[in-house]
Amino acid sequence: PRGTPHVFLFSPRTATMSNPIEQDGRPEAKPRAMNMTRVPNFEAHSEYNDAPGTGRTGMFAIPPNNYDFYTEEEKYKVKHTGDGGVFSDWQPMYEPSTIKADADRLVAHDKGVPHGADLGKFPDYQAVGKSFDGETERLVEKYGADAVIKILVTSQLHRDEEYGGPFWIVVPSKTRVYELRRVIASKCGVLPGLQRLTFAGKKMDDAERNLEHYGVKYWNKKFPDWPIVMRRF
Repeated sequence: PRGTPHVFLFSPRTATMSNPIEQDGRPEAKPRAMNMTRVPNFEAHSEYNDAPGTGRTGMFAIPPNNYDFYTEEEKYKVKHTGDGGVFSDWQPMYEPSTIKADADRLVAHDKGVPHGADLGKFPDYQAVGKSFDGETERLVEKYGADAVIKILVTSQLHRDEEYGGPFWIVVPSKTRVYELRRVIASKCGVLPGLQRLTFAGKKMDDAERNLEHYGVKYWNKKFPDWPIVMRRF
């Protein structure tokens, strides 16, 4: 009858629900079995997600990007140091031997960088202005020209005539964010420290991650006109 509560009998593996005894004395119906869905037992912590449930990986509030459609190189893996610290993309510190240091100075000298010299004797060398020249060529030499992508750059902070945009840049997909800022600076003159970049709604605040970690390589193939934006906030 209406208003009579149902009785639920649970067991560890199955649950049974029996109909209430009718008031007219009819026998109780046979219990019906209910299948219970087992929750899979898995570990949320992985090499791609060092802080499950926080929505962040590494030092920045950036969700894990271990999507199935990304390659292993595009998935970001958090790097931890021996003392428990977290770096966005940890690399050993530059601690060269005397022989290595002399060799690096020679390479810098051959490239036109007056290491430890009197800047008055090098009027063409300027700390600001020409320091971003040839940035694209250096990145291609560093990462190779196999995975080069063409990206549109726009700005929310400037009028088009103020920064000479929108404009296109060509960089390797392994380019890190801090290197990308230098390329943009060479094109429009906006200093790297003043650039706050965004791609497809993702804030590119971690300067050590590369374009693959932010999905630029993957989505640029599908939507080549999606821009990297110098955002306002």
